[in-house]
Amino acid sequence: MDPFPTCVDMAEDPTTGTGHHWLLEYVEGEPLRFTLQTDGQLQFGGAQRYEDGSEPPAIGPAIETVRSAFRRDAFREAVAEPASVTFYGVATCQHRIDYDWDRLPSFLGYDVRVPARGGLLAPENANASFDRLGLTPAPPLDRERRADAIDSGRETFPDSDWADRAVAGIVHADKHGWRGRLLDPDRPSKPTASFESPESTAEALVTDELATTAGVEAALRRIARRHRATLAAAGVDPASPAFRRAVAEVLQRRGDRRTSD
Repeated sequence: MDPFPTCVDMAEDPTTGTGHHWLLEYVEGEPLRFTLQTDGQLQFGGAQRYEDGSEPPAIGPAIETVRSAFRRDAFREAVAEPASVTFYGVATCQHRIDYDWDRLPSFLGYDVRVPARGGLLAPENANASFDRLGLTPAPPLDRERRADAIDSGRETFPDSDWADRAVAGIVHADKHGWRGRLLDPDRPSKPTASFESPESTAEALVTDELATTAGVEAALRRIARRHRATLAAAGVDPASPAFRRAVAEVLQRRGDRRTSD
């Protein structure tokens, strides 16, 4: 599995790539990469590779989505050496912006590295590859904008596809492997939170909808994804046994109450 592509902070370095850029919506979350191994299993990683079950709970929904949706047979037919190809994207989860979590895909694809084709695919080819293989590509905001016409200091941020506000930022991609990112300086601040205990955290974050539609593991992953930054600010580890027990107890109690009603 190859490392993540280098991405220039365009607020600090205003230089751009060459030729023409695709501009993609930057959606907040955790970087996620994966490959299809020779045994047919998908291998995932963030900064480090994830062994089975070792990923943070907030990443779980994205991994589930890729495992269930990725069209392995179509990929094998299209590529001579499938294990050499690395896919890059984001596991969408809370950071600053309050997205519509029910509509926002848990995984968005940004780049594909194919060594046999010289490295990173051109953005239009990467976009088409994710779509063809059953995954959602990051949405383009603009296509084929001339690099010499880009002024990062005067960039405007359009409305997000999945939030009631502007995009968190813009990813720039040229056809030769250069990648840059410009964040919206008016993004909300990171959330602050304080809970007295794992029990009070579960009481606050387990919704009635979760109590009727999800088991403990699914509820934990959904809470971790939608409230990742809130839990981190409060010092609550969603993978801890104490929080797991607290969530299970709240789910059981609310489920019993609804049954009795």
